[in-house]
Amino acid sequence: MQLELRHLRYFIAVAEELNFSRAAERLHIAQPALSAQIRALERHVGAELFRRTTRRVELTPAGELLLADGRAIVRLADEALAKLGALARGQGGVLRIGFLGHAAGETSTEILRRFGSEFPAIEVELVESRTLEGSQRQVVERDTDAAFVWLPVLHQELESELIAFERKLVAMEPHHRLAERPAVSPDDLVDEPIVAPWDHYSPETVRGWLGPFRDARKDFDLQAESIDECMNFVIRGLAVYCVPESVERFYGRPDVVFRPLLGVKPAGITLVWHRASENAAVASFVQVTRNVVRSEEPRADSIQSLRR
Repeated sequence: MQLELRHLRYFIAVAEELNFSRAAERLHIAQPALSAQIRALERHVGAELFRRTTRRVELTPAGELLLADGRAIVRLADEALAKLGALARGQGGVLRIGFLGHAAGETSTEILRRFGSEFPAIEVELVESRTLEGSQRQVVERDTDAAFVWLPVLHQELESELIAFERKLVAMEPHHRLAERPAVSPDDLVDEPIVAPWDHYSPETVRGWLGPFRDARKDFDLQAESIDECMNFVIRGLAVYCVPESVERFYGRPDVVFRPLLGVKPAGITLVWHRASENAAVASFVQVTRNVVRSEEPRADSIQSLRR
């Protein structure tokens, strides 16, 4: 006979009830079968576990010892099975979420808050990327499970769910020639130096963000890596910087002004994940994202314009 978890469960039930009839009812088995299993367990361990009389059932010293250890073993086994089950259902494990600076802004904060509330057993790790393409590449290469990114989506391996959209703004120093205007048109920027992480921009990204006034980097445009580095060029009056409106909220400062950019599509923020992801928690995160987006009720006409 091999000691199995069911034997420990039978023993624990009898030890807690100190009555074979009640224990059998609790276990939903016949009393004779339960008695036979306990006798077999006693033969296996080589010790009497219960003292039985016509009036009562008592634990022996060996039974007391097995009860403490048996409860611990069963508890650990149940916890392990629960964790495996939760992992398979997308309710446990670790989920790595990539992000870029302010991407998804307040919406991503609400998604993460609600996900943590609904799936407290899932550990969320946030992984920052310095570039637009980098956050998507991390998902493709399985360094993250999902990411909040700006459109366009650049890889066929990625599934996506649109989260929100933002106006595009132009950041400039207060004395810039365009700063007195209430808004800026694409024609105003054709010959204007633009700072951006050009070395990391794909052609699709350039068209998506700067299409009406740039189809490629010009000789007078300036290279920078991070938002802070781009802002430093703006402050010195060396270039302007095209950004989504959340940059004004998260990075606003008195020595920089922001003006709406007219005649361009808004910037779209999306959640991406690998279409072949094996982490079941991804599906749970996607569903929470959809629920949050649905509750915020973005304008359908603007969303459709982003998907074209």
